[in-house]
Amino acid sequence: MRQGAIEGADLFRGVNSAVHAGVAALTWWVLQHWEQLQAASAEYKNWAVPAVLAGLGFLFRLSYPLSAFIVEKIPVFSRLLRRAIMGSEFIEGEWPLVVVDMQAQKLLYLGFLNIGFRDGQLYVLGDDWNPDGSHAQAFRSMQSLYRDGTLHYWYEQGESLRAPDMRGYTEVYFFPVHGLAKRHAGKFLDVRHTSDIRFYARKQQYRRFERPFGEDDKNKKLEAARELWNELEPRLASLRGRAITADFV
Repeated sequence: MRQGAIEGADLFRGVNSAVHAGVAALTWWVLQHWEQLQAASAEYKNWAVPAVLAGLGFLFRLSYPLSAFIVEKIPVFSRLLRRAIMGSEFIEGEWPLVVVDMQAQKLLYLGFLNIGFRDGQLYVLGDDWNPDGSHAQAFRSMQSLYRDGTLHYWYEQGESLRAPDMRGYTEVYFFPVHGLAKRHAGKFLDVRHTSDIRFYARKQQYRRFERPFGEDDKNKKLEAARELWNELEPRLASLRGRAITADFV
């Protein structure tokens, strides 16, 4: 497995440490230039000291929400920052997938999931459709941990996420082992999936300036998932003999 992975919490702590370091550098600068600052504001000298100290303390307390804002909320920049920090461990993006009963070698669902970043951790959100194209369920992660090329997350799903009727746990393995992830495979661990039910996914590639699929692009998502299924279906017998932790190309 990959070594030296950066978890979502580590990424957040790293940015938070950088913010702290920035505030500390500002504090050091103030101390180094304290006499000049006092001379420049001699008439306000009586309250300048407590005001500056209070301001620096406020900046330290503000570092946590500021870090969260930097990592998650700035359009385009936050995602580019996460990508730069995560390097080859960056797995965010859109993933068309297929869910297969490996014992029966039967397609159960066509799916499409999005991996993003939210509340200090990776966040999974997506939909599954029956082979005929009718909607089966929506799903989302409730808590996640990414480490050594494997994403672990608790999820809930249902016809509507307003009233999910099932919860479970999933481990997802990303490939290639070395380099930016292009594929992943996983297996469900819950009360309903008691047989060998697996899912295989491939990262959706977009042309330059192409808009990523949105909520209304169901047909495009289904088409991408069907393309993956057409490639995997002739190989199901051989894939059944492979561990889920092995790359499926």
